[in-house]
Amino acid sequence: MTQLLIAILLAVALDRFVPDRHGFKPFAWYKDWAESIEQRFNGGTRLHGVAAVLLAIVPIVLGVVLARYVLNEISPILGFVFDVLMLYLCLDVFRLGSGARAVADALEAGETREADVLLKDLAGKSAATLSEAGIAHATVEAVLKQCNSLIISPLFWFILLGPAGAVLQRLSCILDKLWGHRYERFVEFGWAAARLDDLLQWLPARITALSYAIMGSFEEALHCWRRRVGVWSDINSGPLLASGFGAMHMQNCEGMGEVGEYDEPVASLSVIPDAHHIRGVVALVWRVLLFWLVIGILMSGAHLFGIFAG
Repeated sequence: MTQLLIAILLAVALDRFVPDRHGFKPFAWYKDWAESIEQRFNGGTRLHGVAAVLLAIVPIVLGVVLARYVLNEISPILGFVFDVLMLYLCLDVFRLGSGARAVADALEAGETREADVLLKDLAGKSAATLSEAGIAHATVEAVLKQCNSLIISPLFWFILLGPAGAVLQRLSCILDKLWGHRYERFVEFGWAAARLDDLLQWLPARITALSYAIMGSFEEALHCWRRRVGVWSDINSGPLLASGFGAMHMQNCEGMGEVGEYDEPVASLSVIPDAHHIRGVVALVWRVLLFWLVIGILMSGAHLFGIFAG
């Protein structure tokens, strides 16, 4: 357990001090690879989608498992370094925070269009309404969701399956963004990618949602989770957003109709979102990460104390 914690702390430290990877984009090539697979396999059926997902993920995950085994056989230190580097490449703590703060800075400067461009870089799509409240709301929503997919979920699968687990989670997330059946072209073909990502994110999403409650307004977060979890059509977005908005005292927890991604009207919130709320959600994400790191440190300390006491 101690070695696992040290690997996580080192990966987080690397992400802090080298957040841009010196310009190296570890998964840029994978998007090109996935697009080439889709062009050859997209026959418009779920079976084609399953085959494409297997081809896009299994060889890479097996390669990570093999590399880790070989390096560990050569030297356990090499295996440990490999673990740290793989987790470092799968985490995106500081990019998420800096991207959100850049949107907040643009809004505070009155640069609404620039803020919307920055939001698109952060979340992959623009705000539903080009206004300070609309952009701030979409940014908070994106950060609440990406805290799970870029931080908690990679850590969760790294703890369970090692570097192969973290890589598996990140690849499935990318495939869901590329192939998830949001467009007619991927209605059937993207089913497998979407379901795999839903499966891998299901438990981490609920751990993240509970963490928002613990590190924010606990009672209000749980109340919103119970009342509004079904508002969002995505099975993992519901707990994350309901709990996150509630934890930040932003949510009107009365029920309303189902909405899609970034489509919930700002009027349903109990406050008008602005740059202050963007900075608040970044702070919430940091509290969640530090909370779990402290839990890990305490557990490792108790384990070491038990060994020495015994």
